[in-house]
Amino acid sequence: NIDLFPGEIVGLLGPNGSGKSTLYGTIIGQYKVDSGSIFLNQKDITEKPIHERAKLGIAYLSQYRSVFNMSVFDNLLGICQISIKSIEQQTSLCEKLMNEFNLQHLKNINANLLSGGEIRRLQIARTLINNPKVILLDEPTSSLDSETENKIQLAMKKLTENKTTIVIAHRLSTIQSASKIFVIDNGNVVSTGTHNELLNNSNIYTNFYRSEDVV
Repeated sequence: NIDLFPGEIVGLLGPNGSGKSTLYGTIIGQYKVDSGSIFLNQKDITEKPIHERAKLGIAYLSQYRSVFNMSVFDNLLGICQISIKSIEQQTSLCEKLMNEFNLQHLKNINANLLSGGEIRRLQIARTLINNPKVILLDEPTSSLDSETENKIQLAMKKLTENKTTIVIAHRLSTIQSASKIFVIDNGNVVSTGTHNELLNNSNIYTNFYRSEDVV
């Protein structure tokens, strides 16, 4: 069992093949469950399709560079047009998100030309268009320099101020601010704790993380 509460940052850790991506796919509706249930605000959404879960407030950010071959502004506008009828509101929200994530100066640049950090900021901004209650992030700062990584982490913390819950699948060193961290292996939760508690757990340290993963 994994329980999430409004406005918290939760870590999801485990070796390759442990089931992190499968868990994400199950939560968003990409895969059907073999057993168990998924609840959002105490409502059972286990049988709901992907698009209905998205409308209810579940957003997913892949670890890959996933943007449309168009400008930064149009990347945001394209999603706004799906869920917002008013053209004025669409434009206003796009401008607001570009300002919040420091993308205004890139407004007319093709998104495929952005740096890794700029791509990530755009992707996170795009997930906010539908006011998600839960955002699932898959290695959000992978391959980024430390300065850009810090900016992304600050952006994530800002999201929690609006009671958005964030789940991050990444290295232990990347999610030190998480209120709790779940360690999974073979599809099972094998340990739960804070960053420091897991660092001091010799069994978890020895069996799941190399030294560079926990620094």
